[in-house]
Amino acid sequence: MADAADRRANPEGELCLRLRVHDGCIAHLDIESTRQDVAGVLLRGRSPAQAQAAVPLLFSVCSRSQGAASALAFAAAAGQGAIPHTLAACGAAVAEEMVREHSLRALFDWPLALHQKPSSAAIVAARSALAWNARAQSSDDVRRIARDIAAQAFGGSVEEWLALRTPAQMRAWAAAGSTACACFIRSSIDDAEQQSPAAHGTVPDPQWLESADLANGGATMLEALAAACDTDARFAQRPTWFGAPLETGALARHRSDPLIAELLRSSRSRVPARLIARLRELALLLTGAYTPSVGVFQPAGEGAIAWVENARGLLLHRVLLRDGSVDAYRIVAPTEWNFHPEGALAAELLGMPARDLTGVKHRAEQLVHSLDPCVPCRIEVDGA
Repeated sequence: MADAADRRANPEGELCLRLRVHDGCIAHLDIESTRQDVAGVLLRGRSPAQAQAAVPLLFSVCSRSQGAASALAFAAAAGQGAIPHTLAACGAAVAEEMVREHSLRALFDWPLALHQKPSSAAIVAARSALAWNARAQSSDDVRRIARDIAAQAFGGSVEEWLALRTPAQMRAWAAAGSTACACFIRSSIDDAEQQSPAAHGTVPDPQWLESADLANGGATMLEALAAACDTDARFAQRPTWFGAPLETGALARHRSDPLIAELLRSSRSRVPARLIARLRELALLLTGAYTPSVGVFQPAGEGAIAWVENARGLLLHRVLLRDGSVDAYRIVAPTEWNFHPEGALAAELLGMPARDLTGVKHRAEQLVHSLDPCVPCRIEVDGA
């Protein structure tokens, strides 16, 4: 448990996973979050302009997508509507952020997880990703940065890597280990293949949350999500849909890709599929072939609810105005769906074979990397 000093040092909070091993498997999991409803507390009573300006400043991670969702929600709540150029600008801003986030994970965090120092070339490419702005940069600059990122992440061109279409081809690429990113994928595949079906049993089929669900569910789903934000004070911290937590993120978005679908069918763990889905999304973003979904809806009552597909999943912002000021503001982040006590993380960890505590912690760390929470995560293992 984080002490007071830890919480002061990290005002956005953290996650703590406590695993208990019994009879050779993970028998119990407790997920504690110290994330606070900062937006709900600080924005109430402010004018829409003040609140909208403040939202990106409240978050050190995914600030662009938070700002985009806020801009859409306030525009709709004020009756301005989601005009096409606003949606396009928000989508472009989120796409730029997704390039940055996916690149930083692949080029910087994943090598560190293997106890490797990122190469100087990978660090240069990661810095280029931080400056990625396809709207403002020349097409030559965009192509150059994309080539640099691809070379360090994939060991070749984006097109060559996207041509890998079968699990066997992906395993061969990972086994070659031409980049630290490939080595990390190889580690996740090896771990998945070592899991014993008899010991672990069957991982429940995932239930997905993505923007397509909002489009297919139409007003009904958005009305229900807005109502849940309004009536349940804990919904933003532990969101569910018909009583079940859903998984959101790159895997949910790209699960129909033939390669991803086959990885899901053939692996005991969803970790490799999640990681490869994120790389797939990065490659598509670098080529301009993928644009994240953003949107906004006005429920029958008042206010608005906006959504943004960011690097970690579906982000929701719900705003209510009264007398020209913010009356209520709720943010439902992807981390709260994926790290719900009964969500995607728990579904894979509970019952996982536990031959030794070091191995348990390693696999838990890989699972956390695959879900990529927006706050730090500590893992504690009790072998009692």
